[in-house]
Amino acid sequence: MIESTNQAIYRIRKFSRKGGVAENYRTTREIVDEHTQDIMAHCDVLGHATFSLVSIIDKDRETWTMNPNRKILPTRWILTGPNRSLAVQFDRNLSRKLMNPVHRVILTLSDGRDRELCRVVDPRKGLIDRVLGVGPDDWALMEGDEVVGKITDLARHEGQPKGLWQKLRAFLTPVDKALVSFKGSHVLSAPVALGMLLILEELTAGASSGD
Repeated sequence: MIESTNQAIYRIRKFSRKGGVAENYRTTREIVDEHTQDIMAHCDVLGHATFSLVSIIDKDRETWTMNPNRKILPTRWILTGPNRSLAVQFDRNLSRKLMNPVHRVILTLSDGRDRELCRVVDPRKGLIDRVLGVGPDDWALMEGDEVVGKITDLARHEGQPKGLWQKLRAFLTPVDKALVSFKGSHVLSAPVALGMLLILEELTAGASSGD
């Protein structure tokens, strides 16, 4: 649930295009500014985003590319901007996860000098939930010790359901993933946010907080 109008929100829409797509085409994603309804970036997903090159087109029709560091068990994805310079690195923190199964950080974003920009964290405090593999409702985005945003589900219907039938419809209604920034402006650019959410979705698909 989105509580403040001062929050900047990116909504991720998922749909399939018909015709003129690659043989291994799976889906198309676009990231929308919830306030302006402008499409800020979009991409086609070919195969699995975590194992293949992803080309992200921004609102100025410039191309960003995201590549895994290897084809088998990738642990890092590098996003380069239109000028081919490194924009951000996404690190899976797999070694920490193997040493500590309840490690709370699933993804770290860093610059070209390996300086941390922010990280995606399981916000739950309870050890038992994480050990049992119960995924969180939301993921927290942190800069240092400060929570600057969250990754959450955003309903596609408008308003709050009031009756039993409306609540049932709301329960059955698909949701979109969203990145909510708490400072009034987007904490990440749209191509970076889209790349991060593609990776996070595959790392956590049907699984727990860390895989």
